Amino acid sequence: MKRRTKIALITTGSFLAVGLLAVTGLTTYNKMTGKAQATKKVGYQTYVATYTPALTMTGKVMASKTQTLNVPSGKLQTLNVTDGQVVKNGDVLLTVTNTEIQDAIDAQNDVINKANRAATNAATSLKNIQQGYGQANTDTKSSLKGEVVQAQQTVNDANAELQEAQNKLVELQNKQTTNLTAPFDGIISVDNNTKDGIPALTLNASQKILQANISEYDYHKIHSGDQLVVSGIDGSPTQSTTVDKIQQIPNGDGKGTTYYPFTANVKKDFLYGQSIKVEIPQRDIKIPKSAIYKNNIYKVIDGKVSCIKADVTQSGTSTIVNSGIVKGEKIVLNPDSHLKNGESIDD
Repeated sequence: MKRRTKIALITTGSFLAVGLLAVTGLTTYNKMTGKAQATKKVGYQTYVATYTPALTMTGKVMASKTQTLNVPSGKLQTLNVTDGQVVKNGDVLLTVTNTEIQDAIDAQNDVINKANRAATNAATSLKNIQQGYGQANTDTKSSLKGEVVQAQQTVNDANAELQEAQNKLVELQNKQTTNLTAPFDGIISVDNNTKDGIPALTLNASQKILQANISEYDYHKIHSGDQLVVSGIDGSPTQSTTVDKIQQIPNGDGKGTTYYPFTANVKKDFLYGQSIKVEIPQRDIKIPKSAIYKNNIYKVIDGKVSCIKADVTQSGTSTIVNSGIVKGEKIVLNPDSHLKNGESIDD
C-alpha cells in the first residue's frame, strides 16, 4: 500500500513538472515574438513639404529723405510757406535781407551821387565850351578845338565812372536779399521758435519708405529685391513691394541681439510715422529631422516610395532642404529599416 502511494506521488510530480515547463516555455515564446512584432512598424506617416514661415516684424513709415535746410543769415523779409505745406523742387520758401550789405549799399549810393554830379558838371562844361566854339571866329576856333576835345573826354570818363558805380550797386543789391529754395519735392516743416527770428525749415521728401530691423540670426534670409508685404497694424492699407537696401551697420547700443535696418518704398496711402507690419515670404523648405533615415529621404510618388540622397543643411534646430524636394511633394515622416525603395504605402 505504501509503495503504491509513493509511485502515485512520483507520477503526479512528473506531470506537474512537465506542465510547468510547458507553460514557462510558452510564456517565453510569446514574450519574444511579441517584442519582435513590436519593433516592426504597422504603417508610415507622410509629410507635405512646404516653405518655411514668412519672417514677420514691425516697422515705421518715414520720408525717403529728410533735410534740415541751411537758412541764410539776415533779417526775414518774406516767408512763403506754412507748416505742413507741399512744395516743389525750386519753390522759393523764404527771402532774407543781409543787413551787413545795407551799409555798403548806402556808401555806394554816395559814390553814385558823387559820380553823377561829376558827370553833370562835365556835361555842362562841354556844352559851354561847344557854345563858345560855335561863336568864335576862325582864328579863335583853332585854339578852342583842343578844349572841346578835352571837355568831351572828361564827359566820357565821368559817365564811365558813373556806370561803374551803378553796376556795383546792382551787385550789392543782388546780395542784399537771398532766396531759399526747395532742393526737392516734399512737405515743409516750419519751426518759428528760434532766437534770431528766422524760422527753421525741415523738408521731408514726398517719397515714403518703410524702415524695419532684421536680427543677426535672420540677416542672411533677406536680400535686396526680395518681395515683401507691408500693411498697417489694423491691416489697412496694404501693399506688395521689394526690399530696397539692407544696412551693414547695425543700430542700437550693441547690447543683446543685434539688429540691422532695411528699407523699401511704399505708396503715398501710408502716413508719415505710421506703425506697420512687414511679412517677408521665405523660399526655404524645412522638413522634420525624423524624415531623414541613414542620410536618405523617402519621397512618395504616385503611392510608391522613391529614395533619394538627403541634400540638407542644419540651421539651428531646423533642417533645410537644399535640393531634391520642392513645395507640395510628399515624403515619409517616419522611415525605418523596413521601408524599401519602390514600396507601396498608404499615403
